Amino acid sequence: MSSRPYDAVRYPTYPRIETHPDRLAAVATLAGMAPAPVTRCRVLELGCGDGGNLIPMAYFLPGSSFAGVDLAAGAIGQGRELVRALKLRNIELREADLRDLDRNAGAFDYILAHGLYSWIPPDVRDRLMALCAELLAPQGVAYLSYNTWPGRHERHILREVLLYHLREARAPQRRLREARRLLRAIGTPAALEMAASPDDLLFHDDLAPVSDPIWFRDFAAHAEAHGLQYLGDVGPGPRSSGDEQYDDFLRMRAFRQSLICRAGIALEQPAAALMPRFLFSIASPEMAQDAVTAALRDAYPLPLPFDELAPYAGADLAERLFALYQAGVVDVHVFDFPCEETATAHPRATRLARAQAKGSRFVTGVRHHLVELNESDRELILKLDGRRRRASERVGWFAQMGLLDA
Repeated sequence: MSSRPYDAVRYPTYPRIETHPDRLAAVATLAGMAPAPVTRCRVLELGCGDGGNLIPMAYFLPGSSFAGVDLAAGAIGQGRELVRALKLRNIELREADLRDLDRNAGAFDYILAHGLYSWIPPDVRDRLMALCAELLAPQGVAYLSYNTWPGRHERHILREVLLYHLREARAPQRRLREARRLLRAIGTPAALEMAASPDDLLFHDDLAPVSDPIWFRDFAAHAEAHGLQYLGDVGPGPRSSGDEQYDDFLRMRAFRQSLICRAGIALEQPAAALMPRFLFSIASPEMAQDAVTAALRDAYPLPLPFDELAPYAGADLAERLFALYQAGVVDVHVFDFPCEETATAHPRATRLARAQAKGSRFVTGVRHHLVELNESDRELILKLDGRRRRASERVGWFAQMGLLDA
């Protein structure tokens, strides 16, 4: 196989809302920290790929600075092309090995490492944790995602079967074809789900040379060994309020998106009394269940401040919102995303959306969420340069999705 597997099988990256500084800062604030303002922070992404996650942040947060590092030269080259097209001056992407990074990079308020921890050798994994310890600002937050036991057991068994079956196959496309053929023959729900995975996920997640799930307790101990501590998790689903390891047992959790910070920080338990400090959005419009969540659904995907929700719940609003947050129904925010919520007579799509729509049906909204366009929407986005009069009611939906310039 290629020594650069991410060049052999492209692994496109997308905006991951869980990695946005707003999400990290909100969890940190709930725990009593004083994280850097979203509008004035330094962000480092390790394993940034083609910048699909980092570049939209740099576009919508011009007062912050961003650095991305990845081993895949082709992906970095593609990302740099988009950076040049957007004329961004607050982001740098470079091809490098994280083992070569050191303190000279300076301190970062937020460090992102999605899809690295479980997929790199133990020595590199240890260097990743050490980098977080070396490069995090005093109130900094790092995001690391990883596969976990016990939920990963069935898929991991299938991976071991595939690696044995493919021990003589070297060409990436042959490995993918033969893997899918065997998975369909096995025919279990997990095998069929794996067989249906797109090439990038099957090749880089399941057939990667290294793919090591970990117990949460061992992840927390690894962080502690480097002078760091577990802060909380982000992502969909309920928030744990007890023993994190037992929570994984009960849910058979297979994947975590964990935040860590410096061990010397005294963390507090999140509480309902803190809710008036935040803005709120519904995790999914389908989750609306009462007047509060219906109001959030109507504003989706943008968040609403606490005061605007007061008419829908009365005196118990803080308790209600905290319960919804704990249940994973709503997300909390510290940043009021700037957005043109109504279309003007001469609407203009963001330069980012127009650049992305040239080659994809997926574009990024202002809240760092992925928006899928049909072909007519994609063609319309390309025309919205501010010089044409509004010609379609669809433009109003673009405004709601945060695709128009504010």
